[in-house]
Amino acid sequence: MKRLFVLFALFGLSVSVMADPMLLGPTNLRISDDGDFSAAPKEQKEEDPFDNFWAYRLYPPLKNLKGKGVKVAVADSGIVSHTEFNGKHIMGQDFTMSGSFTDIKNHGTGVAGIIGARGVQFTGIAPQASLVVYKIDDGSRLIGPQAVTSAINTLLTYNEEHPDDKITVLNLSYGVSAGGSIPLTNAINKAHDSGVTIVCPAGNYPFPGVFYPGKLSTVIAVSALSADGKNIYPQSSYGPEVDFIAPGDKVFTAAADGDYTLMSGTSAAAGFVSGAAALAVEGLKKKLGRYPTVQEVKDSLKKAAVKIPGLPDIAQGNGMIDIRKLEKQFSVTK
Repeated sequence: MKRLFVLFALFGLSVSVMADPMLLGPTNLRISDDGDFSAAPKEQKEEDPFDNFWAYRLYPPLKNLKGKGVKVAVADSGIVSHTEFNGKHIMGQDFTMSGSFTDIKNHGTGVAGIIGARGVQFTGIAPQASLVVYKIDDGSRLIGPQAVTSAINTLLTYNEEHPDDKITVLNLSYGVSAGGSIPLTNAINKAHDSGVTIVCPAGNYPFPGVFYPGKLSTVIAVSALSADGKNIYPQSSYGPEVDFIAPGDKVFTAAADGDYTLMSGTSAAAGFVSGAAALAVEGLKKKLGRYPTVQEVKDSLKKAAVKIPGLPDIAQGNGMIDIRKLEKQFSVTK
């Protein structure tokens, strides 16, 4: 029997975590008090310090669309209490038989922070969005498509029972480089057809070929942008299935020990696009007076995307989403 948990968040720094080929995990890097991270070279040029907040400067926090009234599910390794989630009513469910949805892998907390951090040290892309946490990875590297399928089916059941309070965005941090699952594909397609925008990492291997299920046409696949803002992150997968590119190199976010970390990988990038999708849902819902379809959300994001000069389409898809352009579609400007 699955256990359902509800958090009224009081609400992560971490040891280094290697990328997981089954769950598209990042490499998390500990930040010291002076802003350095553990994997940085010992000798750095003082005149050129690394900007921990570079990614968020591309997504202005002072905006009118903030994800209000939008529920975003994060299917990942769970979450922990963190000050960046204070005041959020976070629902969660464990699909790993671990008995809780505590994030022992230090992954889901970071993705959730990118999407919905409230602004203590940094502001997530959709800080007013509600979060629903589905734990599909317990850090054992043994989690397969069954847990993911169960999580999506649970989401669909929730939406059927709450037609006026639906989960409309799913950030799915799962992927395999080969193969697939018919039950999982069916669940994803059903979710898509019911109006759930699903965002997946493209994969953390630097070769052509977006991971399953990100390569499905019913999913939005995201590649990772390097911290220089010009190139694809060296470990990011790429291919014609990529829909958007987003920051995925040393991204500042919440860590599973209650502190902060720098997160790298396409999972971090997917968090930015999931947050942007929540903003699009908010704007479209106000404009249309109903929940938008996935195609309407995707079209809105495409209109707001800007190509990065010099990057081929297989690396960036439609480009990077410009939140200001997104807001202008709904006459929401500062």
